[in-house]
Amino acid sequence: VFVASGSHSGFRMSHTGKTVVIPPELPGILKQFTKDAIRTQPEDLLEWATLYFSALVQGKTLPVNRTPDKVVTPNTMDLTPEVLTTMHEKLHKNGTVSKKEVSKLWRSLGLADDLLRHIMTVGCFGDQLDWIKFFALCCSYLGGTIKNAVTHALYILNSDSSCKPPDACVPFETFHFLYSYLAAVDKEVSQAQIDRTITYLEAQAKAREGMVKVSDFVNSRKVRLG
Repeated sequence: VFVASGSHSGFRMSHTGKTVVIPPELPGILKQFTKDAIRTQPEDLLEWATLYFSALVQGKTLPVNRTPDKVVTPNTMDLTPEVLTTMHEKLHKNGTVSKKEVSKLWRSLGLADDLLRHIMTVGCFGDQLDWIKFFALCCSYLGGTIKNAVTHALYILNSDSSCKPPDACVPFETFHFLYSYLAAVDKEVSQAQIDRTITYLEAQAKAREGMVKVSDFVNSRKVRLG
């Protein structure tokens, strides 16, 4: 039982005499949390709430559906860069993750089941999957083209805090894997074009401590990803 202690921001626990200070922002935070939960309609509210408040405390993007005018029901929320960022932060550490673990997080975020099935089918994933490949295919869904997919990936994986939007950068090895994998899945980019792109961007990376930047390819006339 809480008993008012004479201050609008402090309460005294009657059985201990200790004062618990409740910040004046708390009612507003809880009100916004309720709105975001209704908007997102996560399947696993506890899992989603943990992600939500962790992101809030760390100043990161909240795992919230940003299209309030759209009627949202469980497992119909669209994949967005913000949601994919949340998933990557949760699952990338071990490299390999279980299909069950990915599916659980996917559904807890209210994402569409048919999209998950499509990505799993395209990636030919079994019970265990390489997270970076799943991540790359999610970026492909977001971007539509290989260039846009790789751009999304670099923004999410940005390895240098001094590399600010509209730019972002990752180690050449990371770019090489993402691009080569997406080009192989696409099957419409010739090996000669892939080799030219890799050779050109590897030379660019060597000039800046092994990093590839979005600006190296997004509007370049010297290289075409696909």
